[in-house]
Amino acid sequence: MYDAMEDVHVERPSSGTAVVRFVGEHDLATRDEVSALLHSLVEENDLVVADFSEATFVDSTTLHVLLNVDAVARTWGRGFRIQLDTAAIVRTAFELSGLPSRIECVHSREEALVGGRTHSGIADPVAGP
Repeated sequence: MYDAMEDVHVERPSSGTAVVRFVGEHDLATRDEVSALLHSLVEENDLVVADFSEATFVDSTTLHVLLNVDAVARTWGRGFRIQLDTAAIVRTAFELSGLPSRIECVHSREEALVGGRTHSGIADPVAGP
């Protein structure tokens, strides 16, 4: 049996920071597990980055999970960013959903990890993590 969560990898580049790499396709099959994982990481870390640079497909359930996690992160005063240097089909799904106007999106790992979170949701490179 195929385990869709095999395509979700957690990295910890520094204390208080987690990067979740999404590889391949992400849809209804992983919704509950991805939601639980991201919520627990937001609870445990100051900054969580959802890296979709290796994703080949996302559906609306995945995008909904990201919106939910971002709302929780904001409530708890935590940072949540999406790294979107990705396949055109994935980038288009994010853009058509309007998600980049609601959640901070960056194009590289360096951008994702640098700076703090401001009230506007835009990274402030001077503030630091």
